[in-house]
Amino acid sequence: MIKIENMSFWYKGGRNNPVFSNFSIEIQKGEFVALQGANGSGKSTLARIIAGITWPRRGTVTVNGINSKSRKEFLRLRSAISIIFQNPENNLLFDRVYDDIAFGLENLKIQKSEHEKIIKQALEQVGLAGFENRSTYELSFGQKQRVAIAGILAMNCEIIVADEPTAMLDVDGKREIYQLLRELNKQGKTIILSTHQESETKFGRVVQL
Repeated sequence: MIKIENMSFWYKGGRNNPVFSNFSIEIQKGEFVALQGANGSGKSTLARIIAGITWPRRGTVTVNGINSKSRKEFLRLRSAISIIFQNPENNLLFDRVYDDIAFGLENLKIQKSEHEKIIKQALEQVGLAGFENRSTYELSFGQKQRVAIAGILAMNCEIIVADEPTAMLDVDGKREIYQLLRELNKQGKTIILSTHQESETKFGRVVQL
């Protein structure tokens, strides 16, 4: 479960104009929650706060009982929750698909002898079977998003935060990513989708920002 209590956040120099003030929300395991709002409403900021990338100025954010500010629990937090960015290239660090997914496994101290099996299963789950040796630079934007999701699945993250993951995709690419997110939710993953389009919020609970 994700629990945000009396959270306030402002950017440097903007204390008198906070993005959030005493904001609270609970997200239950297995939910599909859409964070909906216009540009500038704080969707991406909230997505980053939930994922533990950005810290609140005040209040607390806990994920499965882990305080997002706890440095001691950082690895446990990362194994529970991860984020897909709007631009998939922000998720990809290496030229080869295999190496990119393996990077997360190495951070979690998963034995290398297990990598090949885990990576193969993750790629199959996102519809990219056999892409292990493909160059990430040669993939379409939709394929890059799928590799980013495969990296999260390989780490066995039960919570996926998707920060407008289809913003740079065409109609077919959007449909493929939404279908994948719906399928992952059916499998028990908690999905938090940041979006500014009302038509994209038909998957679960809507939180208006």
